[in-house]
Amino acid sequence: MKTIRFLMTSDTHAQWLEHPDHPDHSLLNTAYLMKQLQSDPSVDLTLTIDLGDFIQGSSMATYTSTITHDARPYARALNAMNYDYHLFGNHEFNFGPDYYRPAYENLKGKILCANILDQATQSSLMGCPYEIIDFEGIKIGIIGVTTHYIPNWELPEHYQGVDFLDAFETVKHYVSLLRPQVDLLVVAYHGGFESDLETGQATEEDTGENQGYHMLSQIPGIDLFLSGHQHRQICQKVNGVLTLQPGYGGEKIASAKIVYDDGQIKQLDGELIDFRSVSQESAAVKSALEPEYEDSQAWLNQVLGHSLMQNSTQDILKARSQGHPFAEMINQLLLKETDADFSGVSLLNEHFFEFQGPITRKQLLAIYPFYNLIAVVEVSGADLYKIMEQNLNYFMLDEAGNLIVNPAYIEPKAQHFNYDLYSGFTCQVNLSQPVGQRVQKIIDERTNEAIDLDKVYRLAVTQYRAVGGGNYPQYREAPIITISSVDIQSLIQDALANPEKQDWDQINQHYGHLIYIN
Repeated sequence: MKTIRFLMTSDTHAQWLEHPDHPDHSLLNTAYLMKQLQSDPSVDLTLTIDLGDFIQGSSMATYTSTITHDARPYARALNAMNYDYHLFGNHEFNFGPDYYRPAYENLKGKILCANILDQATQSSLMGCPYEIIDFEGIKIGIIGVTTHYIPNWELPEHYQGVDFLDAFETVKHYVSLLRPQVDLLVVAYHGGFESDLETGQATEEDTGENQGYHMLSQIPGIDLFLSGHQHRQICQKVNGVLTLQPGYGGEKIASAKIVYDDGQIKQLDGELIDFRSVSQESAAVKSALEPEYEDSQAWLNQVLGHSLMQNSTQDILKARSQGHPFAEMINQLLLKETDADFSGVSLLNEHFFEFQGPITRKQLLAIYPFYNLIAVVEVSGADLYKIMEQNLNYFMLDEAGNLIVNPAYIEPKAQHFNYDLYSGFTCQVNLSQPVGQRVQKIIDERTNEAIDLDKVYRLAVTQYRAVGGGNYPQYREAPIITISSVDIQSLIQDALANPEKQDWDQINQHYGHLIYIN
């Protein structure tokens, strides 16, 4: 009898300084916990795997992506944690191959990459599609795939020379290939689930971004399914297959224990182990992150300037539905930078109201954590109506007529970033009407006249939205006229360093662009 254990992390997003939801803990605690679990004497074989998204998504990662342009510190950290396998996540492509490739080349663990191919050779971009391990006569197969939806989010130059094969079809192919050869078959997928895991009912539009449920319901022969991407915490059987997902930022380590005896899997149990179960940090991993770890903290503590924003509310639903000076400030910066007709941005989290007084770089990155370039796209007035209809699907009325967030933007994965606040036009809205008939009129604020359905307008948005992120087909089909060389965080920094009172007066007084009518 042999006990085999898989330990899995995913979507750690370089949260080495502190976890956004658990500020007293970080990936350094995850690393300490991992070392304990890897040393369990009751386990005959421990295999450790990370499913990607490990070089982007934190204030420290902003430092390495914009100042040092080097993601190798995170590879050193993962090497110190003794990972056996790695996958690509979608965010690895945020900054292009010059950023991700040196990090992946420095990983000591094997890279599993079945559906991301080098266009020229049609072989795995890095690593190999799968691995078969022979442990004392027990053969274990591991297939690694990543959501193939990446081209819908990224700029083409970030994945030039790369082909993304359909993840479902790839898993189907390799399961049929490996199943006759192995005793235990594991699928590791940087992707999530498009359907309710209990009922099978669709929980999102079937775009191909998440195919986990389809894999588990249509591909027989999988023993263990490791997932990520959606930042969910999952530990359950789905169609008889143990399915795990460990959340975000190292908050959980997913564990699967397999007892194998007499040619059969006798037991297969999973659990999610909380990094808050330990208070200690891994000194070895912290050392592996130096000098960038200390250098990034000094950089983050620099005061960038002074914000003159007058906060209108701390209620994020009210801010999103009625507008807020912080969103207005960013929109005005985009309009000034691009000379577009209109602009749109998201309130990314609940820290928006903290943009007051002296602002450090750490505070700014908590309020606006993403690296976004500015894209200018051309859309017709008719398309602008369609964009706003989809945008306003974020809101709905409950039975009492109160404004609430559409649950589809909350579960199974929060998607508040797919709602934008626009500036430059006023939109008259009737939320009591069916979706598709809510926008009553859009008025160009420069002329105070209704939008011309046949006229072409220029919109300034993030590059994520411009390439169709959030499943906006009008953006996906719209021509991109320009993409800025400066990112939104840098524009905000410049505004802080050179505040102009007249700009702030406009921002603080004119931030509401939705008019609700019955």
